[in-house]
Amino acid sequence: MTRFIRNALLVIGVWEVSSLIAMLFRILLIPVGNRLIFSGDAGNVAYWLWEGLPDALVAALAAVALVRVIETRKPFAWVCVLAALLLYSGGLHAWKSIRHGWNTAPSTADHVGIWAEASIPVLVCLAVGIWWIRRSAISRPADS
Repeated sequence: MTRFIRNALLVIGVWEVSSLIAMLFRILLIPVGNRLIFSGDAGNVAYWLWEGLPDALVAALAAVALVRVIETRKPFAWVCVLAALLLYSGGLHAWKSIRHGWNTAPSTADHVGIWAEASIPVLVCLAVGIWWIRRSAISRPADS
């Protein structure tokens, strides 16, 4: 198996495992979320951000795990592939949330919150991935 295929399978595996872990975090946060009250437009956005919190936390962990296990000298491209997969899944979830299951039309605050919920894990993945790459490059001695 070539290194490219192995790295591609690692990225897909990290993406899948991160979605499962995010689901478990979401289940663990149900008792806390049941006690929260969101009101007004800012509350609508805050609700969607609360719904996206597990995805953002797990995206950070996934970026760190990917940088640690990937077999390449320049893991940034693979972190970008992971971020693209997170954008794909978040975008599909956002599209499904906007198009289906509403008794009334979603407000502008709902649209902003839904798209923020989809895009924040991508930004977190990229930021933590870049930070971890730089951190590991500093701690690793240069190859001669």
